Amino acid sequence: MNDSIAKGTKPSVWSMRLAVSGIALIVLALIGARAGLMPMLAMLLISIGSLGLIVGGLCGAIGLIVSNGTAGNHPAPLAWLAVALGIGTVINAGMMMSGGGAPIHDISTDTDNPPAFVAVAELRGPNDNPVEYSGPDTAQQQRAAYPDIETIVLLDPRTFVFTTALQTAKDMGWEIVAENAAEGRIEATATTPFVGFKDDVVIRITAKGAETYVDVRSKSRIGKGDMGANAKRIREYSAKLIEAANP
Repeated sequence: MNDSIAKGTKPSVWSMRLAVSGIALIVLALIGARAGLMPMLAMLLISIGSLGLIVGGLCGAIGLIVSNGTAGNHPAPLAWLAVALGIGTVINAGMMMSGGGAPIHDISTDTDNPPAFVAVAELRGPNDNPVEYSGPDTAQQQRAAYPDIETIVLLDPRTFVFTTALQTAKDMGWEIVAENAAEGRIEATATTPFVGFKDDVVIRITAKGAETYVDVRSKSRIGKGDMGANAKRIREYSAKLIEAANP
């Protein structure tokens, strides 16, 4: 019995060490992001922390298996906790991957004539994604992945829609970069929660007869894919704008 207990001690001890280290790195990344830590560095810390949780879960499972569930001389509940954290991390990663959408980062309600960034161009660095639209391949992938992203059509005057669209952008928590009522253009920057990635948004408002068309484009500054964040942002904005324009 003692030999069986001793066999599971080391992996069980390491399971908790890795789990605690993983949690510490994730917490550090989240706090650091709030304090101005570079988003990519914060994501790296979260990735390493998540890997620590997964490996810790594997170590906990090994310790429990070879010790017949006792975790050796290490408290069994802690080993089971490490296993649970590892499983939870894997499930969370799987959900994020499955909901990641298409590997694109430039989403527009009008893919034939997407709204153009003007003022936002000055905010992008040399290593950021360019403000120009990503092209027909992106449009094709968007239509396949997000067929519901379409131009918003409102039966309200253009001036009213512009004012409402601007207020809705502010209500979304976006930082307004530019507003031009004459051109019907609003530009803003949205900061993602947790790690603080910067995504830029441009809104174009056009009157066509009795209707007012609102097109929204959201583009990430860095990265190839966006895990569906830009499409989600446009959906939320569209719903809020429609509700505000037609209470």
